[in-house]
Amino acid sequence: MFFSNKIHKCILFLFVILALTIEIPIITAGFQTKPVASDTIIILGAKLIGPTPSTILRLRLDEGIKLYKNGYAATIIVSGGQGKDEEISEAAGMQQYLVQHGIDPTHILLEDQSASTYQNLKYSKDIMQANGLNTAIIVSNSSHIRRALVLAQHVGIEASGSPAPMSNNIFLTTGQYLREGIAMVTVLYAGK
Repeated sequence: MFFSNKIHKCILFLFVILALTIEIPIITAGFQTKPVASDTIIILGAKLIGPTPSTILRLRLDEGIKLYKNGYAATIIVSGGQGKDEEISEAAGMQQYLVQHGIDPTHILLEDQSASTYQNLKYSKDIMQANGLNTAIIVSNSSHIRRALVLAQHVGIEASGSPAPMSNNIFLTTGQYLREGIAMVTVLYAGK
């Protein structure tokens, strides 16, 4: 019995150390990552509710609008395919939102085939190459920015990041950080 408790405590201790080793860099990146003026802004997709961006996606779009209006880049790539439960592609919903908020539609490029962050960036790089764009600012929420930047490097995008704020919902935010920890392990060991 004593030996079993000692093993359980040891396993719990190792789990906590592993979790902190993964989560601390994710949290730190969300606070320390800063955008650098670039050729384009890539806004990564998230859930649509009908044709309307979810709170998470709206926060990303608002960050992209701010960057665009402050002259960080002259074009925006909106990246996201159509999920099974979505009426339109995330990219199309994002484009509509940006146009409604004063962005010139001729400055928006659509990537509407992706189904993962890796594909968002891989397909966005293809669009960059086709349009002579060499550098990008990746926009995603604070919990997601570290993984997005690691994947951007994997696909060969020279990028900085601009973390959008997190939702005010503590449960949603906690869930996103936990999800990102698991996803980051996958990226570190599988490269995607």
